[in-house]
Amino acid sequence: MHHALLSLLVTIVDRGKAESVTALLSREGANNHTVALGRGTAHKGILSLLGLKDTDKDVVFSFLPSQVAAGALRRLSYAVDMDRPGKGIAFVVPVGSVGGAATLKMLSGDDIQPQGEEKKEMDPYQHELVVAIMNKGFSETAMEAARPAGAGGGTVIHARGAAPQEGSHFFGITIQPEKEMLLIVVEKENKVPVMQAVCRAAGLQTEGHGIVFSLPVTELMGISRKGEREEMDV
Repeated sequence: MHHALLSLLVTIVDRGKAESVTALLSREGANNHTVALGRGTAHKGILSLLGLKDTDKDVVFSFLPSQVAAGALRRLSYAVDMDRPGKGIAFVVPVGSVGGAATLKMLSGDDIQPQGEEKKEMDPYQHELVVAIMNKGFSETAMEAARPAGAGGGTVIHARGAAPQEGSHFFGITIQPEKEMLLIVVEKENKVPVMQAVCRAAGLQTEGHGIVFSLPVTELMGISRKGEREEMDV
């Protein structure tokens, strides 16, 4: 079983909450944060039911040592009140590798030794993060296709503003202007049907010209029990 020394904690909260999230996670040992602007994909009827005025989101990407990730996630969940629907979602993704020891030290804030004491085997992953990168305007189409396949909700990140000849990079993938990234956390058994549904709706063979991949989620807060996920605005 893979064991990562460094983890990426992704937090999705209402617009304007990023500063409080980064402050808390910095105290927990996170030394590097990136904030992106996104929007939720809940139906308008659900938003009205939950008393939400809009779906604008802050998406915070924070790197921290894997051994402290679970504790940081629990305290973040408590501080943001993620047990209540619509308050946010946070999850941990293991980082497979980074570009050199200096980068690892900068991101983790500590001299992590790749070898040494024996590591405990991680529990099997129960959730996956499905990431779809597609042409602007197709995220709603993709999300509507994903719901019947087992997706509860998603978050759209707008990747715009880079020069066409340069593009921008996210997770090592070049993103040209006028693209949208759709992030969906699903239970492991729903990963394949959700990915297939998104590919059919907005994949490379469609006008959405999207690519879809998934990453394992080791820790998760903010998604309710089965049957309640459709009410989550993430």
